[in-house]
Amino acid sequence: MCHDFHFPRQFQAELIADKFEDQGDSADKVAQFVTAPRHTGKSAFLKRDLVPLLHRRGFHTIYCDLWNGPSCDPGKNIVDVLIAELVAVAKQRGIGLDTLPISKVGVGSYTCLLPATNARRKGTLSTVIGEIIARTECPLVLIVDEAQEAWESPTGQAALTALRQARLEFGSSGTGSKLHLLFAGSHRDKLSALVLKRSAPFFGAQVQEFPRLGRDYIESLVSVVNPRLAPANQLDADDVEAAFELLGYQPKTLTHVVMEHALSASGSEGLKQTVQTAPNSLRARIWRQHEDDFGTLNPMQRSVLRVLIEDGASFSPFAARTLERVGQQLDDVPTAPKVQKALDALREKGLVWRPGRGSYALEDQDMRDWLLDALAA
Repeated sequence: MCHDFHFPRQFQAELIADKFEDQGDSADKVAQFVTAPRHTGKSAFLKRDLVPLLHRRGFHTIYCDLWNGPSCDPGKNIVDVLIAELVAVAKQRGIGLDTLPISKVGVGSYTCLLPATNARRKGTLSTVIGEIIARTECPLVLIVDEAQEAWESPTGQAALTALRQARLEFGSSGTGSKLHLLFAGSHRDKLSALVLKRSAPFFGAQVQEFPRLGRDYIESLVSVVNPRLAPANQLDADDVEAAFELLGYQPKTLTHVVMEHALSASGSEGLKQTVQTAPNSLRARIWRQHEDDFGTLNPMQRSVLRVLIEDGASFSPFAARTLERVGQQLDDVPTAPKVQKALDALREKGLVWRPGRGSYALEDQDMRDWLLDALAA
């Protein structure tokens, strides 16, 4: 009925596009960074609102999503997407691939061969980007979604450095910048690693919080759904808004919940009852995966994870106090090597990441809310 409902955010799209058209080479203009939790509509906004607007304004746009699981190196993903775009652009304009000036592109230790080219020269990402700009005769906007994943591999880090170099190469001129970069991510701390340290590729840029959907989205959704329901089965916007908050502001999950209630025997009135008397049943929709993940851990891993979550940024894995607290749950004070082994296992399971040597942080911040709620129950 409304599973593909999309609420356009034209104002936010225009703010981002306006920055691309504003000339300058300060850090926050070399690249834009936006962050929002996963499943809150960020990627849909990028693809359905921002990209069409940029096309209307005369930009050639490339969208690259790095959220392809641990088996796909994010740096290779960036290279492959840019090369595929160059090949597509050449074919669309009837340009033979054998006229391309390069035969392969290298980033870090990764080299990708181009198809059907007579050249024998190795190029860089700047070479590929320059060819795309020249053949489209348009300024290029590269949107990298879940960009924080690039920092997880040497090839990804090399690709980011190459993009920074390309941005400087195709920066402001008499006719304006020819290359613009937008990095979006669902993990603010990881995304910030690209801008905070002097050694970071985009040092000095600002990471902006992408605004979550609000009351105007709720009212728009209700206005679409209610005409399709019986007069006695109308949704109340206040109930829908309360459910949206309980569901972590995830629009797709909300749509499923709304339709399940509206089409059930209790009808839309059942949503009010759920919100008021069984809110945890809605939270369980987004917390079930955390419960499953936690259930796969052994006692040591669970104990280490609990202390990490409780301490947050002050977590010191091998301090005597940490070892003692971990041991309180095990009836045995563990050694530092055992804690290290548990942390390595948590990293392999994708629950913990290491922003720097000796420091660890929770991968999904929503898991913190789930575990603290579970411990308080």
